[in-house]
Amino acid sequence: MSDELRRDAELLSALLNDAALVRDRVDGQVARFVVKQLVVWTGKAEQTISEYRNGTRNIPVEFWRSILEHFCDRRIIALLIPEEFDFEISDVRCNCPASAPAFFRDAIEAEIAYHEQMKAVAQILADGRIDDFDAKTVREYDDAFHVHRKRDANLHHAIVNTFNRAVERKAVNP
Repeated sequence: MSDELRRDAELLSALLNDAALVRDRVDGQVARFVVKQLVVWTGKAEQTISEYRNGTRNIPVEFWRSILEHFCDRRIIALLIPEEFDFEISDVRCNCPASAPAFFRDAIEAEIAYHEQMKAVAQILADGRIDDFDAKTVREYDDAFHVHRKRDANLHHAIVNTFNRAVERKAVNP
């Protein structure tokens, strides 16, 4: 059994062994994560799902995609998205090997700094007195806003594009 086949089978088994109650993202109904529910969500036969779970049959990316449509689990996303990926900063495309945790940590830290700046501006506006220092702080916030928007858009595109490439790679190399 290949490593990928084993990893997929182990993940499916873990999800089914948990048999957690989950809220279906499509209809909002609560369902138990069991084989019968996967039959409904994926359109696959119980026997096929059993073969996936036992590692005797490759799990196609469409199967995982069908599950994600109904229930978003970080383990499925981690299976589909590689540790290293391309991302965009500003108008420059970077082909940088960045670990996903470090990339997201840095993006979150930048967002926290931006929101701290936003809090400072809110306090300035709340006291009703604007001096030269306040005006400088508001200008810096305004400048940071545009950087924030671009960073946020780039982060969004990096996540979506990386996910789509990972799904395509998995579909090509099942």
